[in-house]
Amino acid sequence: MKIGITNNHYPEQRNILVNPENEYVNLKKYNLFYFINPLRTRLLKKNKSFIFLPLPFSSATRPEVLHLFNEVAITRQKWVASFETELPRVLPVPGVAKQDNPELKRLIPHLLKENCLGLIAISDATLNIQMKLFPPGDGVAQQIRRKTVVLHPPQTLFTPHKAPRQAGVFRLVFAGNEFYRKGGAEVVLAVSELIEERKLDESQLDVQLIGDLTKRHNVAHRQHQDDEAFWRSIENRIGRYRCFNHRSRLDNGALLQLFRDSDIGLLPTWQETYGFSVLEMQANGCPVITSNVRALPEINPASAGWVIGGALNGDREYSVSTPQEKQQLRQALVDGLKQALLAIFDRPEMLQEKGEAAILRIKDQHDPQRYIVRLHDIYRRGVINVTQHPPVLPV
Repeated sequence: MKIGITNNHYPEQRNILVNPENEYVNLKKYNLFYFINPLRTRLLKKNKSFIFLPLPFSSATRPEVLHLFNEVAITRQKWVASFETELPRVLPVPGVAKQDNPELKRLIPHLLKENCLGLIAISDATLNIQMKLFPPGDGVAQQIRRKTVVLHPPQTLFTPHKAPRQAGVFRLVFAGNEFYRKGGAEVVLAVSELIEERKLDESQLDVQLIGDLTKRHNVAHRQHQDDEAFWRSIENRIGRYRCFNHRSRLDNGALLQLFRDSDIGLLPTWQETYGFSVLEMQANGCPVITSNVRALPEINPASAGWVIGGALNGDREYSVSTPQEKQQLRQALVDGLKQALLAIFDRPEMLQEKGEAAILRIKDQHDPQRYIVRLHDIYRRGVINVTQHPPVLPV
């Protein structure tokens, strides 16, 4: 099947470019907004638009179906869109409520047209945010809901069984390019405090920290960013304790091997649209301690891992409006990590139990072949028909 895409970045690779039997055609430079957006943002100082509008006379590249990510298509072609937060995606306009944004009102009708075969939310958390765009009981809300399906991304399984843990050192791994947004500081604080409180001995631990310490901005903190003294204290702790081994990055193969060799994965993230690294850890038999934002409780149930964290807003995210709120959330993450780690050290056999459960949930809920079948059926019949008359999926 010939599928049109507008990018081949990581989100497309994880959600769209999944079937080796399909022919994927990148239409990025056949999109009028590829040329319009630089003019809008640089010259007119307007927001970027997340729209695919095909260039006139570009029918030679015409695919059977367009599959976009976070974009709306203005076209007569059949199209599908996967999205991670909401669709239409519109950036905020100062002084204008999101539901009153003219761009939103202009794009919603394109979602309701027959050639829009459906919208694919990558999690229940995404669907929750999406439906808040539309007033409850509104006819538009009902139509959008009928055309929307939740389809979690596929994940290749890297090991059929959790390898038995070797007695001795507990091997922990944190991986996040944006070290501070992903919760790297909280990992360092939790581990070092347990050592300082003499609840754990440094010799019991091997903590691998993979992430860029220079990426200090944390989008979840908004205007309440940490300061130089805080960042320096975290880096000093990493240098002070021999159990920490920090690297700015690892290539993907080495990272997957590290997950396979580790006892516990760590992702106490402040902000996350999904959590693909959690799937990769689970697919290697490595159970994970995560925060509770967005999709993480969906993909990291208690049977397969540990979920920690503080109070969430209506979008299942952390709200940081004051320095005090930031500190409360940080304390909740640090305390949650400490409690989970102490519980694991007290009963290490749970690592085998949760590691096996993590592998099983990847098999059951993220099987690539089942995902391909669902996606192909949506391309052929549309979300409404697929949800009313599901295809027979291979077991």
